Amino acid sequence: MTTAMVICPHADDAAAFCGATLAKFAAEGWRIVLVRVTNDSKDSVGLSQEETILRNTEELHAAAKILGVAEIIELGYETDCLADAPMVPMRERFVYLFRKYRPYAVFSFDPFGLYEGNMDHIRVAQAVEEAFWVSCFDKHHPEHFEEGLAPFSVCERWYFGRNLPGANHAEDVSEYLEKKVEALCAHREMMRNTINQLRLQAQTFGRRLPLLDMAMEGDLRPLLALVMQEQANAVARTFNLGEGRMGEVFRLERFGDMEEFVQALSEPIPGAEQAPKRERFDAQKTENGQTLSPEHTVPSNLNQRVGLMGHHHLCAGAFEELFQMPAFRAAYADLVDRLQPSPDLQIETLFGYDIFCYHCEYWSNEEGRCSTGWKNKISKDAAVLEHLGLRPGQVTRFEDLQRLLAAKISDADLKRFCSVGEWKCEMYILGACQKAYQRLRDRFGGQP
Repeated sequence: MTTAMVICPHADDAAAFCGATLAKFAAEGWRIVLVRVTNDSKDSVGLSQEETILRNTEELHAAAKILGVAEIIELGYETDCLADAPMVPMRERFVYLFRKYRPYAVFSFDPFGLYEGNMDHIRVAQAVEEAFWVSCFDKHHPEHFEEGLAPFSVCERWYFGRNLPGANHAEDVSEYLEKKVEALCAHREMMRNTINQLRLQAQTFGRRLPLLDMAMEGDLRPLLALVMQEQANAVARTFNLGEGRMGEVFRLERFGDMEEFVQALSEPIPGAEQAPKRERFDAQKTENGQTLSPEHTVPSNLNQRVGLMGHHHLCAGAFEELFQMPAFRAAYADLVDRLQPSPDLQIETLFGYDIFCYHCEYWSNEEGRCSTGWKNKISKDAAVLEHLGLRPGQVTRFEDLQRLLAAKISDADLKRFCSVGEWKCEMYILGACQKAYQRLRDRFGGQP
């Protein structure tokens, strides 16, 4: 069962900022663990601190049940005092919880959120952020390992806040917004305290809001439903979720600037639970939202005849080596899995795009061309074909092309055509082509 953990300074934060998403995940079979950092001893109006702690705790459990939370963990810090609390002990608790519960996803306040005036929110966010790093290290808190725990890294970080710079994900929670409102209503004392703050400010402004007065003394639902629905509608409009849909907004991070690297080179671990799908990260979409299908570009006679644009003739000399490289296999998986070059494979020389172009990350389906450096590639095509003495429309046996490449392409030629500069190829720096061409020369002869 996949686990999500939500770390909240206060009892009502989970419901207010991500309650509908938590309810959705719970309905989809996730185990939800809620961590409350403070005791909320001051979040009430007209109650003693002891009664406030009791009421808020009871209401937290009621709200958690509505959202489908499986477990609540209490850390018991004094509320509204975290600005004075040492950071390292708090961070250690989060590291311990990550290692113990091994959550796939963690929800928390964004440490880089704007205009956040609550220091409890800020300090918890900072401690969680650092705990993401520290939990991976085998030298931080070795006492955890004596309990049988191990270093662990959270995969998905779901940041929420009042104002999120870089918000990049809206979760469609249309069917779960009612659960969010119901959970917030269960936090009666905390909601009344929040409403009272606004009432007091309005009084200073010389105004009153009858809707707030009604909520303070009676039913919270009309006010909370109105506010939550307006927020969810605004998120849906901003992220184009569709007519009538509602959303919650997050800054969702997984591998950061290493996302493409992991996607390209990773492979499934046998027996491991499959990661939840996230459209933004996992779906290969064109600009108009249509999924590209490799079936549209892979010909049925692939292993009899292949058309290659000019500079891709150089790649043909290194197919054996390239096809073994994880980076190349990831980039051209459908071709590598199907193309099995034989000595008699016919290679047709093209002046223009070929099958490898349509599978390349630089191909723009909307523009119908290579999206970067296409003019340079055309000039490279002309130079390579001239150097090899080939013309568009010419057909060459694969083995004969390899003999030609061994004879015509020296190390200096390969460097000129593929190394750093206007004609550079990302594969050259990996060294695969250099090794492949050395093998060609060993096999067929040729000048290094």
